[in-house]
Amino acid sequence: MASDLTGRRVLVTGASGFIGSHLTRRLVREGAEVHALTSSVSSVYPARLLDLRESITLHEASLDDRGAIQLLADQVRPAVVFHLGAYTHVGKSWQRVDECIQVNIQGTVNLLMALAPHGFTRFINTGTSEIYGDVDAPFAEDGPVHPISPYSVSKHAAEEFTRLFGAARSLPIVRVRPFNAYGPMQSPDRVIPEIITRGLQGRPLHMTQGVQTREFNFVEDLADGFVHIATAPGVDGELFNLGCGLEMSMRDIAMLTLSLMGNPITPQFGALEERPIEIPRMYADTNKTADRLGWRPRTSLEDGLVQTINWYRDALATGASPFAS
Repeated sequence: MASDLTGRRVLVTGASGFIGSHLTRRLVREGAEVHALTSSVSSVYPARLLDLRESITLHEASLDDRGAIQLLADQVRPAVVFHLGAYTHVGKSWQRVDECIQVNIQGTVNLLMALAPHGFTRFINTGTSEIYGDVDAPFAEDGPVHPISPYSVSKHAAEEFTRLFGAARSLPIVRVRPFNAYGPMQSPDRVIPEIITRGLQGRPLHMTQGVQTREFNFVEDLADGFVHIATAPGVDGELFNLGCGLEMSMRDIAMLTLSLMGNPITPQFGALEERPIEIPRMYADTNKTADRLGWRPRTSLEDGLVQTINWYRDALATGASPFAS
């Protein structure tokens, strides 16, 4: 069945990132004309996009460079914009507050101001579940927020600018808040890749007690959610969660992942101190997304983990990926 994005010119910011690269790959499969923005200026092609080199147009520019973003907008003039570019590390954001402000807030404003005169049919702004902060779970779109890190505060501010621009200038903007993702090509310092790679290599796995809870979404499902939002009618100005809503403790995700690998190691719970500021429970209320978009994730946690384990096993065996070490 042909996608509504077939033949349409789309722009993906943050295209070399984890979710962004999977979304870019999905858009290529949908038959879109994909323009991918990455902030890394290097002679080395972004590793996550290497297999798409002949299928996309890659642009290099930093979101906080207003002139570069204006030039990009003038050249590309996309019909659909997927804005995923951001500074994304929660813990390190305390030492890089300026970068959070410049990239996440100023970068989003730069993009909106550069693109608005050209017109677009849909601008999807990517927030984060971290915006909700330490309020009671499950997190609903119309519920309170209390972000507790420089990263999440900056993402909330950027999200508010997109809401403001959309309302004041009648721009077709939709805001999304994805919840925790996992899958192939995720950076090895994230929890599921770390569990998998340490298990495959027989290295010790040190964790906190692991009582905090999260939900985990296979990255291909989140890419599918973005496509649904890009093509859904009558949702301009809306905010949607992208997640499965299935709560699981960090202890349980570690035990499940290792059990699917044959329990090669035993995690050492309590070996690390608890983080002083951490969201205790985080999972989505998915009712609005299901009702308004007809979308739910399709990949079970076990199936997604098996696919992810197999990818890291192959990547470690061949040494072909910087995301498996």
